[in-house]
Amino acid sequence: MEDYRELIRANILNEAIFIRATFSGHQAGATSQWQKIVIRPVELKNIRHLQFSYFDDKRDITKNYAGEEAIISLEEALAVPFRNFNIQTTTGDVQVNLSKKGKPQIYRSNTDDERRIKTNHDREKSVILTPDSATPYLQAVGIMTQDGKIRSDMQSKFKQINEFLRLVQEVGELDKLNTLDRPIHVIDCGCGNAYLTFATYYYLTQVLELPVEMTGIDVNRDLLSRHTQKIRSLGWEGLSFRATRIGDFMPEASPDIVLALHACDTATDDAIALGIKSQSRLIICAPCCHHHLQEQLRFHPSPAPFASVMRHGILHERMGDILTDSFRALLLRIMGYRTDVVQFVSTEHTAKNLMIRAVKTTKPGDMRFIQEYLDLKNFWRVTPYLEELIAEQLGQFVV
Repeated sequence: MEDYRELIRANILNEAIFIRATFSGHQAGATSQWQKIVIRPVELKNIRHLQFSYFDDKRDITKNYAGEEAIISLEEALAVPFRNFNIQTTTGDVQVNLSKKGKPQIYRSNTDDERRIKTNHDREKSVILTPDSATPYLQAVGIMTQDGKIRSDMQSKFKQINEFLRLVQEVGELDKLNTLDRPIHVIDCGCGNAYLTFATYYYLTQVLELPVEMTGIDVNRDLLSRHTQKIRSLGWEGLSFRATRIGDFMPEASPDIVLALHACDTATDDAIALGIKSQSRLIICAPCCHHHLQEQLRFHPSPAPFASVMRHGILHERMGDILTDSFRALLLRIMGYRTDVVQFVSTEHTAKNLMIRAVKTTKPGDMRFIQEYLDLKNFWRVTPYLEELIAEQLGQFVV
């Protein structure tokens, strides 16, 4: 057990090769405050630090440590009962997975690609929101310092926001919405810290100059109260927040766009169902964790061809993720949405890097997608949660 920890320590503390480390997944029967910890080197005031980003259900906290403090923080991170450890270096990757009994399985891969250690924060070559153009908004939400620089612990978040907006823009539906003789209605489901909510509203109203009425919904009332104060400081009149579960939310007007960035587990399904029931023109989600279908897969024997895949915990988990998002995409297609699943951002910025984009284009009930859905469902002997949520809309097509 100590050997694998020593291997992790040696790679992370080797300044010549260390790029990034991700600790995730809990050991059997163990719990922790943190779902994931990401470590990477950063240079602050010409001094090398290790940056630790701690993630739980609601937030992420980033702290930078140098010297002995960095070593102590690393030991504390290693003491958390994680089961998966990925370390990226300039020479290759080291992956450590712990079995249910706590036995480490160690995998090494070399790379011929040229990798370099990024301890500074490179400017993006092409972004929708730039620090110069979006200064008041970026400062209000805490992404930018008062002296006009993107915070070191917000670089990845800034990258995620810009990539999300680029992928929304890429769909091309915003040009059509611009022809409406009323404001565009937008809902951001499970908005949390609302970085995406504020960014989307800013982009639509300040960059594209569209009339917009946008609502961010979440269950955290205290967080939403702080967001409302930021709205007042910015003087934005078309943005508001509501404290409610996604499944309980009753929009005053049918949304044209439904968004969900990393809404946990079935909250993504709630967001998609809201969009389908409202016949939203555009539904865009970046899913987070996928527990609902994972549980069903555990209680059913694996289909014979996949027994060798499903006996491995990490492959079992990834298969559940793939199936969940495949079912979501198929159900959207059945309901008349042109749907694709694309990479959101690289895993350097977030491990949850898939995006489902759906544009309402046709009438529901395409038999090709219905048959694909039924075949996949019967093969795996599962019932996706999204099917339960849209049972009334789906019932006339799928029995």
